[in-house]
Parts: sequence; C-alpha cells; structure tokens
Amino acid sequence: MTMSAPELASSLDEFRIASLVRQAPLEFARVVYGLNDRANGRAGTMAAEDVARTVRQGTPVTRERAEQRARAYLPLAGHEHCPRCWVFHGVKSPLQYRAASEERPESGGCKACGAEYATSLD
Repeated sequence: MTMSAPELASSLDEFRIASLVRQAPLEFARVVYGLNDRANGRAGTMAAEDVARTVRQGTPVTRERAEQRARAYLPLAGHEHCPRCWVFHGVKSPLQYRAASEERPESGGCKACGAEYATSLD
C-alpha cells in the first residue's frame, strides 16, 4: 500500500515531532548535570558551560523550572522549535531542517544554540 503525498508529509511531520519530544527529557538531564557540575566545582563541562551561558544571558536556571519546561515541550508540525532552547531558556527558537543525504540522516539545527537533532529511526 503506497501513501499519497499529503499522507507521507503528515507521517513525516508526526515522526519529526515524536523524535523532538523524546529529546526534551535529555535536555532536562543536561540542565541537572550542568547545575550539579557547577555546584561541585566542575565548571569546564559542556553542561556546566551551557548553564553558565544561560545565566549570563539573564535567565536563571533551576531544576524545577527546567523540569516544567521539559514536560511542557510540545512542538507543532511546521513550527518545530529547539528542545534545548526551550528547556534552558524558555524560548521557542525555530529549527532549520537539512535534507537527508547518503552520509547523514535528516536533521533539524538550531541557529541560536547550535544544537542539532536527527529525525531518523536510529
């Protein structure tokens, strides 16, 4: 059974959203690790640097607020936004999608924070 073009586009959108929703808890874990690293004097880790960058930009980072944002992350088809920017800052930075090639799967990249999310089955 073959799918029509609108059905295929709809299933691709659903797949993109599902893969992004799975990333929000991982970004919450990144916040927790970053907060713990900073509290224990390990300011050089990537997670700690992300927390420090967010604080420098004027947004306080707390475990509770990051957890709320991670649970509330729900992108809309055609308006997908970055899970990292949402969980860390509460900002909906749009993702720019790059088509799949032989070397890499389709991915969505954020110009604000540099995060990149693959939208493949792997």
